[in-house]
Amino acid sequence: GVSNMRKAVYIAPSKALCEERQADWSKRVADIDPGITCTTITGDATTSSSCYAEIASAHLILTTPEKWDSITRRWNDYVVLLGSIKLVLVDEVHMIGEAERGSCLESVLNRMKAIHR
Repeated sequence: GVSNMRKAVYIAPSKALCEERQADWSKRVADIDPGITCTTITGDATTSSSCYAEIASAHLILTTPEKWDSITRRWNDYVVLLGSIKLVLVDEVHMIGEAERGSCLESVLNRMKAIHR
């Protein structure tokens, strides 16, 4: 099976895009290896502890910049878990220059870089 210590995060600007990708990718990765799990974590997730549990059990995490920002703010408490993320995919990366949401995406990417130093 696939190691649970190697994860990927897909960051998309909207919950709808995350859900669309999950529906597509879940089918595709199941064809490759049924053991690979995908989860979508957006603003609807109830508690932060349930978010960390979902991250721990999934291989591919789909989320929004705002949700990933709130999850990674306390990264020192979850350094091993967040350190298991080996790939960060950003959809609509040009958002980084936008006045409203760009700074959040920039913060998240810088934080992920810091976790892996």
